[in-house]
Order: sequence, then structure tokens, then C-alpha cells
Amino acid sequence: MNALREEFPMEEGLMRLEPRVARIEGEVAQLNSRLSGVEVDLRDLRKSMDQKLDKLDARFEKVDARFERLEAKVDDRFERLEAKVDDRFKGLEARVGDRFDKLDSKFGAAIEKLDAKIDRVDAQFENKLEAFTTRRFTLWITLISSAVTIMATVLAIIFSSPHGH
Repeated sequence: MNALREEFPMEEGLMRLEPRVARIEGEVAQLNSRLSGVEVDLRDLRKSMDQKLDKLDARFEKVDARFERLEAKVDDRFERLEAKVDDRFKGLEARVGDRFDKLDSKFGAAIEKLDAKIDRVDAQFENKLEAFTTRRFTLWITLISSAVTIMATVLAIIFSSPHGH
């Protein structure tokens, strides 16, 4: 048999490899069975997640619908409130406008009376100022003329004196 072994050295190596190959094949079969279980679990997980996401989408749609209804209610309330406020401001504006018109006419009459008084006082003042200005002009001319005469006399004295030369 040794002779046969010597003739078939490869067969001996194959015989040693066969248990290893069988063990590896068993491990591969075991991994394949586990992998098929994982694939089933993944499919179940995907299906479960799809169902949960569908339920979540439905909830979001319901929440969106609620918010839209709430927004419509709030918009309606604001529109009614704005209409009430506009009506009240229009009434207030009319009353205030009437009061301002009355005050404006009262102030207009008072201002016209004051303007008339100011015009009379201004006319009186202009008459008095005109008379006063004429007197003042005469006074200034007299003063300037006197001052020039005095200066001419002083200069004549200074330049005609024996010490001035």
C-alpha cells in the first residue's frame, strides 16, 4: 500500500482535505440557512416598516387636515374681528371728523378776529413809526452836522496853533 501511496501522492492530500471540505461545506450550509432566515427577517422588517410608515403618513395627513381646519377657523375669526374694528374706526373717524370741523371753524373765526386786530394795531404802529422816523431822521442829521462842525473847529485849532507845526 505504501507503494500505492507513493504512486498517488495527490490522493493522500485529497483524503486529508476531504474532512476539511466537508466541515467547510457544513459551515456554508449552516450560514446559508442562517442567511435565508435573515432574508426572511429583513423582508418581514421591511413589510413592518412599510406598514408603520403608511400609518404614520395617514396620521400626518389627519394632522394636516386638522391644521387646515384650524387655520380656516382662525382666518374667519380674524376677518370678522377686522370687520368689527373697521366699522368701529369708521364711526370714530366720523365723530372725530365732525369735532375737528367744528373746532376748525371756531379757530378760523378766532384767527380772523385776531388778524383784524393785528391789522389795526399794525396800521396804528406804522403811522406812529412814520412820524417817529421823520423826527429821528431830523435829530440824526442835526447830531451829525454838529459833530462835523465840532471836529472841523478842533482840527482848525490844532493845525493853526504855533505848536502844531
